[in-house]
Amino acid sequence: MGNKLGRKKQVVDERYTRPQGLDLDIDVDIKKLRKLIFESKLAPCYPGDDECCSDLEECPICFLNYPSLNRSRCCMKSICTECFLQIKNPNSARPSQCPFCKTPNYAVEYRGVKTKEEKGIEQIEEQRVIEAQLRMRQRELQDEEERMQKRRALSSSNAVALGEVQYSSVAAPSLGEEEVDSSQDSQAALMIKQPSNRKENRDDFDLDLEDIMVTEAIWQSIQDDSRRRNSN
Repeated sequence: MGNKLGRKKQVVDERYTRPQGLDLDIDVDIKKLRKLIFESKLAPCYPGDDECCSDLEECPICFLNYPSLNRSRCCMKSICTECFLQIKNPNSARPSQCPFCKTPNYAVEYRGVKTKEEKGIEQIEEQRVIEAQLRMRQRELQDEEERMQKRRALSSSNAVALGEVQYSSVAAPSLGEEEVDSSQDSQAALMIKQPSNRKENRDDFDLDLEDIMVTEAIWQSIQDDSRRRNSN
C-alpha cells in the first residue's frame, strides 16, 4: 500500500480553463489545457485587466494584469498562460526559447498566487537592478564628459600653437629680408644725395626738375615694395 504523490488539483471555474483574452492563431488541445490547469501545472486563463492593482500581477508580454501567473523555469520570469501558448506552439517545428533569457526548450511552472514575502523580494531585486542601471548610465555620462573635455583641451592647445607659428612668421622676418630692405634704403639715400650734389654745383635757382621727379618716383616705388613685403 502506498500513496502516489502528485499535484493537488485546484478548484477553477470551467470558463477559465480555455483561452479567452487573446486571439490565438494556433490549435489548442482544450482537453489537455483543461487538465494542466486543474493539475496546477498552468495558471488559469483569467481575463486580463488593464488596470494595475496590488493583488494582480502584470504579464510582461501582453501587459495585462492577472490574479496569478506562470513562472519561467529558466529565469523565473512571469508569463500568462495565453502568452505561453503562443510561444510554446505545439504545431511549430521550430524549438521554442524563453522570450526573456533566450534559453531553448522553454518551459514554465505554476506556483499559485505570490505571497507578500515573494512580492517584497521581487521589488527589492527590481530596485537593485534599477540602481545598477542608473550607476552604469552615470559612469557612461562621466566618461563621455571626460572625453569631451580632453577633446576641447586638445583643440585649444592646437589653436594656440598654430597662432604662435603664424605670429612668429609675420612678426619676425628673415635676416635676408632685413638685409635687402637695408640695402635698398641705402641705395635710395645715395640716389637722393646725387641730385643734391649736382644742385650745389649749379646755380641755386637752376633746379633740374626732371631728376628730382625721377628720384622721388624711385623712392616712392621702394617704399611701396617695402610695405607690401611687411603686409605679407
